[in-house]
Amino acid sequence: MAIEFDIYPSPSVPDSEGRPTYHARVANSATIDSHEIAQNIHKRCTLTMSDIKAVLSELHDELVFHLCNGNSVHLEGIGYFRLTLSAPKEITPTNMHRQSIGIKAVDFRADTPLKKDLAEKAEFKRATHKNRSALLDIYEIDALLVDFFETNQYLTRRRFEQLCDFTPSTAARHLKRLLEEGRLRNTNTKQSPVYEPVKGFYGK
Repeated sequence: MAIEFDIYPSPSVPDSEGRPTYHARVANSATIDSHEIAQNIHKRCTLTMSDIKAVLSELHDELVFHLCNGNSVHLEGIGYFRLTLSAPKEITPTNMHRQSIGIKAVDFRADTPLKKDLAEKAEFKRATHKNRSALLDIYEIDALLVDFFETNQYLTRRRFEQLCDFTPSTAARHLKRLLEEGRLRNTNTKQSPVYEPVKGFYGK
């Protein structure tokens, strides 16, 4: 078993001479769910699947309880969990209201034993399957959208990924930009967006 990686350009971080720089990124990032983890633990000990799932469920509840009380949570040998908060850009000490504060993310900081085990056991190999976005500039994206909307009324994120040969994260970044620039609008829900051109763009 090895971690497949590939090299990706870092367009916003040129070197001292203005040349592009690159970074390594995991390429085979499948998602392992709690059921598979429970099965693997069950194979290595005498606990039943029901017992393991019950513990994982209780761990979830404990994390929620303590994080909602403003605490950080330390799982020995694994790491620390803590909340980061979001607030409007225009907030000041005099106009802040609790209704304006939200949860931005749950940060995780790995314990030293976990990082040590990973460093000792991890092996790497160059990915054979290229799972990366096409290198299109904003003008090429616009040209593709003009052609697309000649025969289509609306665009989904999945269709945008296929159209531009983008990964989901790159597609989401460009769709956010197109919404902020007023070129596209979401005519459906935030969870299931459907995009249409704003009048004056893409032949509309």
